[in-house]
Amino acid sequence: MPEDKAEGGGRPLTKRAVIFGFLLGILYTFVGIYLSYKVGMVAMGGIFLLGYVLLQLTGKYDYKENVILIIIVTSCLLPAFEISDNIAALVIYGEYSSHNIPISFPLLFLMAAVGSLLGIFLLMPFKKQFLKLKWPMVQPSAKMVKAIGGGKQEKKRAFGSMALSAVIAVVTRIGGFTTLSLPSLPSFIGFEVSPMMAGLGFFISFAGFALLAVGATYSLVAWFFLEGANPNLGFQDHIMHPSIFSTAIGLMVTTALIAIVRNRGALVDAFRSLRTAAGRKAGGSLPIWLTPLSMIVLPMATVAMLYLALGFLQSAALEVFYIVVIGVPIVLVAAFFVVMSWGEVGFSSSFSVDMVLVLAMFLFAPDIAIVLIAFSFLNAYEISSTRVMRNLKLGSLTEVAEKDVLKATLLATLPGAFIGAGTVWIFANIFGGLGTDVFPCPGGYVTGGYVLMVREALVHGVLPPMYDLRFLLIGIASAIVFSYIQSRMKIGAFSPITLAIGMLIPPTYVFPMFLGAALDIYVSKKYGRDRQTYDKERQKWTVITSGLFAGEGVILMIVTFAALLPLLFGS
Repeated sequence: MPEDKAEGGGRPLTKRAVIFGFLLGILYTFVGIYLSYKVGMVAMGGIFLLGYVLLQLTGKYDYKENVILIIIVTSCLLPAFEISDNIAALVIYGEYSSHNIPISFPLLFLMAAVGSLLGIFLLMPFKKQFLKLKWPMVQPSAKMVKAIGGGKQEKKRAFGSMALSAVIAVVTRIGGFTTLSLPSLPSFIGFEVSPMMAGLGFFISFAGFALLAVGATYSLVAWFFLEGANPNLGFQDHIMHPSIFSTAIGLMVTTALIAIVRNRGALVDAFRSLRTAAGRKAGGSLPIWLTPLSMIVLPMATVAMLYLALGFLQSAALEVFYIVVIGVPIVLVAAFFVVMSWGEVGFSSSFSVDMVLVLAMFLFAPDIAIVLIAFSFLNAYEISSTRVMRNLKLGSLTEVAEKDVLKATLLATLPGAFIGAGTVWIFANIFGGLGTDVFPCPGGYVTGGYVLMVREALVHGVLPPMYDLRFLLIGIASAIVFSYIQSRMKIGAFSPITLAIGMLIPPTYVFPMFLGAALDIYVSKKYGRDRQTYDKERQKWTVITSGLFAGEGVILMIVTFAALLPLLFGS
């Protein structure tokens, strides 16, 4: 059991850090999946600020405890996000599959848990070379965790905004006006009365909101001119219109490929690192054989869980096994690429899905459902391996011992898989369904649509009905033009992927983000010239907008659990 010694400079893995970490982990997992299924993007900040408030309320603040709390929260969050889009795609594109696979809790838990646990060890033997990198996105977090202070003012702001957000959420639900719209408009065009969406606008910045707004405007134009301004049109039909779906897919896939080409140097470094590490007895503090052992165990554990524990059809389980076998060496190289790029420039994208998908289709053309299940295991494996490196870098910058970082990660992974699986199961089976007007799941549409396109094109030589080559080319050309402008003008504040997401989410969720985006631009314009004042104001509004997330998130959780009570008690 963790010991409470942090206040005197002892071990940071204390009871309160663990308890608060799990509480915030549950809240952030729920809110994160909610936002992901609603708007297709998650920009939740303020974990370290809410951690600070909770630690201050229960004693003296110790920044090392807050680091442990952050690691527990993120370790709880990850398993849900590793599988959520694939599960949404499995539901949305079920008609294209020959397998009827129920979205059961055991299936979700095992997919999240197996890859997450084994992924922790994939890159560990090579951690020393990763920790030498700059990690530009981690350093600010480490500085903020160490520097945060102020006491009563932060508590007032956090709890005040939480209370306001909760009141608005309750009043709008009781009054039945969570969405403001007109009878002449379909349900996906309106204004969502949501403090959470307003807070999201602040975190994604005005530039991010502007791109979302452009994408939403394109969506509205398509509805008006190409879909006859039909007021009864459902969002599922709207998002699958070729003018929207094909353009968005073209933008997203092309942008990802351009990012890989631009960062090809990091890929070469990854291969060199692998060769160098293989020539040593150990690349770090853990033995080199952990990497191949992890790669061997993953396919075996995958097929065992699917076939023995879940009663999967033998042929289906074996096909998943084959895809995972193909995928593990690709994931190893891709994970190297991602971590090297994160450590050097602060961002990256993975190429593992594309390579595994094409190879699998050429070799044995698996069913779309089989691909999505296999990708869930592989996603969990890759994301877990890269995130543990990020946690270790945060620990090294805040003087938290490696063993405490790893203990916190391991301690939270299985409960995180349980929490994440339960959250995804609730949204899929209880709280409105996936791929519906309630939860559009743009990430699921994109993930499944991409898999379906590649499968149909390579296996049958045709494109699915939601694809139109003309609009696909428009999306590809737009991504190339965007990327060229970014490269020439050295602008890194936006991405064509954000524009594509704006096309794939209901405009009703984009409009309230303007409030937060306007606040972001106001703070930047007013205080941007004085860095110290700007950082202070930014921190203040980060506390407030984090409270907006938490307040509505708590109400949403209460509503959800209330909906579950009849099922739990059989009435």
